[in-house]
Amino acid sequence: MSDDSSTPIEMRLSEVPSLPSPEMELTYATAIPMNGSTFQENQEVRIGLNVPQDCFVDLKRAYLKYKVSNTSAHPVFLDPLIGGAAVIDNWRVIGGTGALLEEVIHYNTFYAAMNANKNDDVVSTIHHLYEGAAKRPAKTELVATGTADLSGGGLTTITNAESRVITHRPQSAFFNADRYMPLGYTQGLTYLSMTLAQNNTAFMVNNDITANTTWTCSEFELHLPILKPGPEFASMFRSAMSSGVPIQIHSVGVQNTQQAIPSGVNGENTLTFSTRKRSVKSLINVLRLNAAITTALANSVSGFMNCAITEYNFSVGGMRIPAQRIKVQTAANGKDAGEILANTQLALGHYSSDLRGICAIDEKHNADAVETYLIDDENTNKKAGKALFSLDLESYNAAFAGKNLAGQGLPLVFHAQTGAKGIQNTGAVLCDLYCVHDVVYVLDGMTGVISANS
Repeated sequence: MSDDSSTPIEMRLSEVPSLPSPEMELTYATAIPMNGSTFQENQEVRIGLNVPQDCFVDLKRAYLKYKVSNTSAHPVFLDPLIGGAAVIDNWRVIGGTGALLEEVIHYNTFYAAMNANKNDDVVSTIHHLYEGAAKRPAKTELVATGTADLSGGGLTTITNAESRVITHRPQSAFFNADRYMPLGYTQGLTYLSMTLAQNNTAFMVNNDITANTTWTCSEFELHLPILKPGPEFASMFRSAMSSGVPIQIHSVGVQNTQQAIPSGVNGENTLTFSTRKRSVKSLINVLRLNAAITTALANSVSGFMNCAITEYNFSVGGMRIPAQRIKVQTAANGKDAGEILANTQLALGHYSSDLRGICAIDEKHNADAVETYLIDDENTNKKAGKALFSLDLESYNAAFAGKNLAGQGLPLVFHAQTGAKGIQNTGAVLCDLYCVHDVVYVLDGMTGVISANS
């Protein structure tokens, strides 16, 4: 039987002091940008997390709203996996004293990688209503050449001078920590900083479009559930802080580093990435045609390629993991999609769940459904798949479990054997490596400064 007098898990902000279970008053705050109202490509949107004094915020239940308006002379189509969330290129959370608490470069692509590994029905319903994802998100979209008519593929359309309201729940370590954030006890104003994508990256158009694609984002609102304890608990919590006990909040974040597979390279590729995280849980490598990222004709954000890779592994701290390479065969004869999917599920912690599914079977209602996970001969057909090149590194399920790459001289290397039918024969391929790692947010009780240790 649970003890009603014990502190609930969401309020155990330190393992040392024992505090009573407080009565909490729930209210909602709406934060708006501090640096303008209407934003365009490459601009920063800065939203302060205005939390009243002595209050906590339940960031897991926070959500972001904004309006995307099409200012082009032609219709635009939203990304099939993440819809209007594709406008968020970089995501940062800055503490009240200027400390960088979180940074995710190419946040939109990471979010697309997560949605590709959700059930197709989830993406086509929940994320369609949230962000405007496609009603057929598993359908293959073209990169480089574009599509003559995108209107029949289930994509969400915004016509000229029209708009779409986007609701987005952040895929963020700071917003998905295991406990309430005591931002009402911190020094300064913590704020969210989002850099918007280029015009041609965020949306798709029919390939007969020659005019420029332009859009604006406006009416940003960050909805925050605020929890206010009674004065007795607030006083006790401040006393615990002033005693010098650090307040620790755990989460899991990602760090993005990038490399490129050069154009026309077939054979062994060795790509060295830079990371200094102390607790690396898994690695997720996303490949996209570099030229497609900045063209409106292409599926820029979620256009994942496989470069006809036949096998891969990583060097982590000088050791090949796994010693026997992971096999990837795209051709119908001997196709090996299962092993790469198994490693992706391990890396995402989904291996024990058969309920999540993946967003890679199109037109399931047909007698012969189309598998879109691994695409064969992508250099010819220019179709994007849903496969990621991943590796699980978590040794056991606990805080700070994984590989320590913080020391000098511990490179992270991606080894891949590419083939002649890969998209790299069309042009260079950008490799976004997302390093999934543990992070602990520490609130210094003496100064009220919050920092991130990872």
